[in-house]
Amino acid sequence: MKFKSQSKKLESPCLSSRQSLTPLLLLLLSCINLFPSVTIAGSWNLEETLKEYVKNVYPWPEIIISDIIVKGDIPDIKPKKIIVQKGLPGRTVFLLEFDSSETLSVTANVKAFDNVISVKRAFKKGYILQKDDLYTLLMDVQRIPAGALKDVKSIIGKSINRSIFANTPITAGMLTNSCTVKKGKKVVLLVEGENFRISTTGEIKESGSIGDYVKALNVASKKVISGLLVDENTVKVEL
Repeated sequence: MKFKSQSKKLESPCLSSRQSLTPLLLLLLSCINLFPSVTIAGSWNLEETLKEYVKNVYPWPEIIISDIIVKGDIPDIKPKKIIVQKGLPGRTVFLLEFDSSETLSVTANVKAFDNVISVKRAFKKGYILQKDDLYTLLMDVQRIPAGALKDVKSIIGKSINRSIFANTPITAGMLTNSCTVKKGKKVVLLVEGENFRISTTGEIKESGSIGDYVKALNVASKKVISGLLVDENTVKVEL
C-alpha cells in the first residue's frame, strides 16, 4: 500500500532488518516491489497507529485504512493524542498531536466492518425465525441498514412481517412479537442431539413469548428446568 504526502513522500522500513539500508536502496527495492511501501517514523507505523486508535474508540471488529495523505513531516515519536476532525468511516481527516507541541494532519480512507445477523435463505411473511435460520455476517458499516440486529436471541421465535431474500440483514422493523404462552400451559419438553431425540410432557411455570427462555416443570421427574420456547407447544432444553 502506498501513502501520499502533500509535502514529501516517505519510504521507511517496517522491519528492523531494513533499518541498515540506505534511503536510496530502500527506494530501489520499493520500486521493484521487494518491500511494500509503508510510512514509518522512528519505531512507529502510521497506518497501524491510526487503525489501533479507531479500534479503541469504535466497536468495529475490522478496520481497513488506505490512501493516506500526510500534510507535513512525520516526527520520530508516536502521537500523544489523535483527533478525528471529520469523516469516519469514509474519507477521514485525523489531527495528530505530539509531545513536542507539533501537530500533523493526516487524511485517509477508512473502511469499517461490523457484524449483523442475516438469514441463510429466503422466507415468506409470517415465518417464525429459528436459530438454524440465522448466521453472522460481517458487513461494511456504511451499507448496514438502520435498525440492523446483532443479537441472535432477540430474533429467535419472532415472525417476519414481510417476505425477505436470502442473506438479508434482519432489522427490528422486520419482526413481529410472537404470542405469549401463559403460565400453566402443557408443553412438550424436547431434548435433541446429533443421534437422538427425547421428549416428555412439561408445564410452563412462567409466562413468556416464543423465543424466550422460560422455566418449565418436567411432569414425570417433578424437576424444574429452563429451555427455549420455540413455539407455543414446545420448550427445547439445551444440553
